[in-house]
Amino acid sequence: MPQRAAIIDLGSNTTRLVIYEYEPGKWFNLTDEVREVVRLREGMGNTNVLRKAAIDRSLNALRMFRTLCSAVGVDDVTVVTTSAVRDAENRESFLDRAEADTGWRLRILSGEEEGYYGALGAINSTGLREGFVVDMGGGSAQVTEVRDGFPGRCVSLPLGALRLTELFLGTEEVSDEQVAALRDFVREQLSSLDWFRAEPGDDLVIIGGTIRNLTQIDQAKHEYPLDSVHAYRFSARNLHVIGDDLWRIPYKKRHAVPGLRADRADIIHAGALAHSAILDHSGFDFATISRYGLREGVFCERFLADRPRPIIDDLRRFSVISLGRTFAGDEAHSRHVAHLSLRMFDDLHPVHALDANYRELLWAAGMLHDIGTAIGYDYHHHHSSYIVLNHTLPGYTPRELALISLLCRYHRNKGKPKPRRLASLLFPPDKRALRILTGILRLCEYLERGRRRVIRDLRCHPDKENKWVQIEALADSDAKMELWDAGRNVDVLERALKMQVELVAGVWRPENSDPSGEGASESLHA
Repeated sequence: MPQRAAIIDLGSNTTRLVIYEYEPGKWFNLTDEVREVVRLREGMGNTNVLRKAAIDRSLNALRMFRTLCSAVGVDDVTVVTTSAVRDAENRESFLDRAEADTGWRLRILSGEEEGYYGALGAINSTGLREGFVVDMGGGSAQVTEVRDGFPGRCVSLPLGALRLTELFLGTEEVSDEQVAALRDFVREQLSSLDWFRAEPGDDLVIIGGTIRNLTQIDQAKHEYPLDSVHAYRFSARNLHVIGDDLWRIPYKKRHAVPGLRADRADIIHAGALAHSAILDHSGFDFATISRYGLREGVFCERFLADRPRPIIDDLRRFSVISLGRTFAGDEAHSRHVAHLSLRMFDDLHPVHALDANYRELLWAAGMLHDIGTAIGYDYHHHHSSYIVLNHTLPGYTPRELALISLLCRYHRNKGKPKPRRLASLLFPPDKRALRILTGILRLCEYLERGRRRVIRDLRCHPDKENKWVQIEALADSDAKMELWDAGRNVDVLERALKMQVELVAGVWRPENSDPSGEGASESLHA
């Protein structure tokens, strides 16, 4: 039975509410999200006292969240708060007022806990194994080391975008001297982190609202084709350029920067300069951006409560299966199509010579090709493609996401696959691979046309020299209908392989194959 949980993060600049539906350890889906800019840290300066206006904004947002949770029937609510309340001299009074207004007792996260949960969310959304996670909020920034796929040592630094703006850039026009002072301060804070350096095999993941908005600016500048910032590779060079540009633009004109959120225009330049200095110090050439962080880390601790470590073991596989279950498709059918597709891929490997990464993407597309039927059968291949592209598949790169989406899109289209607006995400070899994988997936979909798994397995017998291949469909009963429909759709694979394809009926023997498809989907790198 699905459960629901809400996580609220009251930060120094913004507060967010997320609501998840989930089955513990199996799947989860974000069902609602609300964001409000509260500027809780505004005006604190060096006094570390929460100001009245900021308190009122924050309490009002929490009351609205309380009303929403009650309206949708979510009783399991966790509320955490970070730098502003952590540093505040009057924090106990604020916590008491929040509890009186909402019934919720806010949990103050230490800097180390904030870093841990942020890294946990990043690891469970990017698959980071070795490296670092940086999380910059309004009041602080956490640098967390990740080893063997788990958060390790962490330091919390006073490098939040709102804090830095108030300390150094609180004027309409910003001078070279102000920028130099900010950069010197950031470098001084980072100077003791000699362990925060790029080494071979390390990756850097950055999370937080500031970097997400900087990513949107970079994406707008380069006409990036996706609407998501997740898994975007943000080059250090581009970040340095943006950081050096933004502070030179007066506040009243900064709103016009493409991609910039209006409610971040007054603090984005400080955050950009700080992130630029962080990349300089660490020596990374690029950072991977994650749209998931602290809130997702807190949720994962609940979602994976029965495990020694709240880490998703095989993130890519989990993401695909979780998305399929979210849209309640015919999982048995999808697993069997994926199984047949992988069998065909393997048997035809001497012909196509595609690497194992393409095999894994073919499996993902086989599992997800029909999720669009949740919207409607007509044009469900378009719906499936859209869902894959816009729902986010944690663990996959934007290029891989594009290929899976295109495979879903063309599994029911006889024309040559056309990447169109996604072409800029693909590598040169992907064009040929897309044609071959589309031909395989389309044919296997029709070999499972009756959704009854009558064709339990298959074997391919290629003759490269004479340019033909026989595909033997191993059935446990009458498969005339499947073979008839598949025979009308071999042309896509024929054109892709530049070989004649003939389908023949064969007899399935249990001892020679895996009837369920489980083995094929488990062994993604066979």
